[in-house]
Amino acid sequence: MRVCGVELTGNEAIISILQLKNGLYDVPKVRATKLSLPDPINTDPLRKFQFEFSQLMKDYQVDTVVIKQRDLKGKYAGNPLSFKIEGALQLMSDLKVHVLSSHYIKEGLSFAQVKPDVRELGLKQFQNQAMLTAFAYLEQQAALSRSNQ
Repeated sequence: MRVCGVELTGNEAIISILQLKNGLYDVPKVRATKLSLPDPINTDPLRKFQFEFSQLMKDYQVDTVVIKQRDLKGKYAGNPLSFKIEGALQLMSDLKVHVLSSHYIKEGLSFAQVKPDVRELGLKQFQNQAMLTAFAYLEQQAALSRSNQ
């Protein structure tokens, strides 16, 4: 299973792709670590963003996209534009898209024997939350499959 973790910040979707195969994690090199939506008002840039993201997922054969949930209000509330990007991602019919709460991510990380480090995986530091989101999802799925056996 290949998963793309996404952290939305401002007008960017920061991504990290992870694969779990035969109990081993693989982090493929990808051509883009983040995608931007430069114009939040007009439809064409949003469609272009959606197309580029979809094409990236097809090129790297991603099964599922997991987005780290942001707060709706308060001091740490997400940028309004990030919710527009989230909607564009959720509406892509060719991908399974899930929004994961911080609690779900924390629980998924608790199943791991070792917490991964972005530097050891060859990723950039700004990809840390996207990578942890994907990793936690894969750990949760692995735990579910173990409990069903």
